[in-house]
Formats: sequence, structure tokens, C-alpha cells
Amino acid sequence: MKAVFSRPSVEDMDFLVEVEKLAWSSPGKNIEACRQKLQARVESHSKGQSVVLALIDGVAAGSQYAFRFNWDENVNNLRSWDEYTAEGWTDKVHDPQGSTGFLVGVGVVPTFRGTKVIHNLRWPGEYKISELLIAATLDNLFGGGVRQVIANARIPAYCQHPEMDVGAYCAFRREDGRLFDPVLRFHERMGAKMLKPVPYSMEDKESRNAGCWVIYKQLFVG
Repeated sequence: MKAVFSRPSVEDMDFLVEVEKLAWSSPGKNIEACRQKLQARVESHSKGQSVVLALIDGVAAGSQYAFRFNWDENVNNLRSWDEYTAEGWTDKVHDPQGSTGFLVGVGVVPTFRGTKVIHNLRWPGEYKISELLIAATLDNLFGGGVRQVIANARIPAYCQHPEMDVGAYCAFRREDGRLFDPVLRFHERMGAKMLKPVPYSMEDKESRNAGCWVIYKQLFVG
């Protein structure tokens, strides 16, 4: 199975809307972005915002959005995803000359989750679509001159441990030494470091509305 990754235009909006609808079905009001939000992100792409779309045999498989802004690098100032992304209206906070990249979300259609694919990107071998979306976006952002890339990660398995506070949960590891939460484990696998858990990120029932800031300092190395 081969996936083709590209930087989409407004002509690809139907693909992007389809990914968003299938990948982010959640009761959280800001989890699934509306068409207008997605179009605003794509249109700001020409000003340096990063958008990556994955297609398999002409079928939408995944998408990744990111933008640039100027972060003061003070971890104490990191609060919610809602605040830093203007509740998903990233065109409002995007600065094409910003020194920090911000990963908005990596969405993969459930049918293709966990599937390893051959691809048209620079890494040899097969990878999962989610891995390639992040890797390509990091290439775009670091290639554009940012110093670091941050994200406010969902922690969707937090609902399994309501007895833990968010800081303890984000540090919780399995017996094999890997982080318990699948999204945090994924970011660590891709090269990110954990920065700061926050008790409120966005409305997200699975994550108990919480999240964890992570940071990337380099490209994905495979």
C-alpha cells in the first residue's frame, strides 16, 4: 500500500474535510474543525503555514496542520490548546516569520490507523501514516527556519486513570519503560520531550479536558 503525501491547496478541501470528520469524531466541541477553519488554515499555508495531506489510491487517509508563532520559551506561560490556537482558528495566530512551530493535530482515518505504507517522502522503508505526517511537517517547519516545534498533546487514555492527577499521569510508564498514554508515547517515539502537563487543554472527554505540552528540537531521524 502506497501513500502520497503533499502540501494541499483549497482544491483539496473535500479530502481535508473528510479526514477531519473521520479522524476527530469526539464530543469535544473543538476537536473536529469545521470546513471554514480548515480553509482558513490552507489559505494561510501560502504565508508559511504547514499543511500535509496523505492520500492512498485517491482516498483521504490523513492530514496534519501546523503554524508558526513567536513563543517566549517560558514553559510557565504555556496554558491551553484553545488559547494558543485561537480555538483552532490558527490563521489568526500564525506569524510567517515566527521562530517556533506549532503542531495542531495529526489526524488519520480509522481505516488506516496503524497501517505501515510505502511513500513518496525521504525516509527509506515503511512507516505508519501518523509518523510520516509528523515527520513531513517537522521537515517543513525546520526547513523554514524555526528553532523548535511544540504541541499540546491530547492524553486520551487519561480517562482510564481518573484517580491520578494530570502530572502523575503524563509521567506514568508501562513495565517496558514506555509512556502509558498512546499519544504521548507516539510523540516520544517521534523525538519529542515532555514539557508540561496542563489540567485544561480543550473540551475532550477522553483526555478529561487535560493535555501535555511537548517539544521537538530536531527533525525525525527514523
